[in-house]
Amino acid sequence: MPENTKRSKATRTAIILLSIGFTAGILGGLLGIGGGAFVVPALVFFLAFNQHRAHGTSLAVVLVLSLAGVIVYSTHKCVDLKIAGEIAVGGVVGAMIGGNVIQKIKSKALRRIFSVFLIAAGAKMIYDGFAISPASSVEFISVAFSLHSVLLGLGTGILTGFLSSLLGVGGGIVMVPMLTMLLAFPQKQAQGISLAAMMPIAFTGMLKHNKLGNMDFRVAKWVGLGAVVGAVTGSSLATSLPSMQLKLAFGIFLIVMAALMAAKKK
Repeated sequence: MPENTKRSKATRTAIILLSIGFTAGILGGLLGIGGGAFVVPALVFFLAFNQHRAHGTSLAVVLVLSLAGVIVYSTHKCVDLKIAGEIAVGGVVGAMIGGNVIQKIKSKALRRIFSVFLIAAGAKMIYDGFAISPASSVEFISVAFSLHSVLLGLGTGILTGFLSSLLGVGGGIVMVPMLTMLLAFPQKQAQGISLAAMMPIAFTGMLKHNKLGNMDFRVAKWVGLGAVVGAVTGSSLATSLPSMQLKLAFGIFLIVMAALMAAKKK
């Protein structure tokens, strides 16, 4: 292959990888999700990665994306690291439980039930986006340390990790609605906490996939670079928007994800 052709192909591949990362970063920063729901299918489609290799490489991207987003959200006081740590611990436990029972449950039926949950959560967020006055929205709440708050954080993490492992969805899709609706966190703070909680979970998963040979660090480097730029952009946009607009955006996102999950054949 001529040198110019090789160089042109390498440049084109780098642009594709940066674009994948940037798009995932925008979504992750704007909505407080890891971005893996976009990165994994993109790697499979554009680079013909198998599913395991795509998942392993995606986790490295989620890690740097989440870190960049957390830094931006933290500057606006939208991250509670204590709660995020509790959720992360619960998330690891939940993921282990989900991994052990995944073969014992009919995934199609569970997906349909989970789709109903996503539609209900999305509809509630959209309703809040239209019904609640922006002037009445609170940007940050402080949770006092107590046994009750610890159990709530751990419980949220266990359920998030369980569903994520069982259904193959990103933790933020479950975590943000639970933080806003069950624990009454403001939208921006819920998104910041979600990104922070995903960091140790993504790091743990990345190490496991690396041992299994499912990591492609060369690809992760380029996608991660784009993801950092996108996450900073998306997070900055999220922290500048009214919380009600974020609720609307997240609600629509949940309903789209629910439709995709319900339509999945396997």
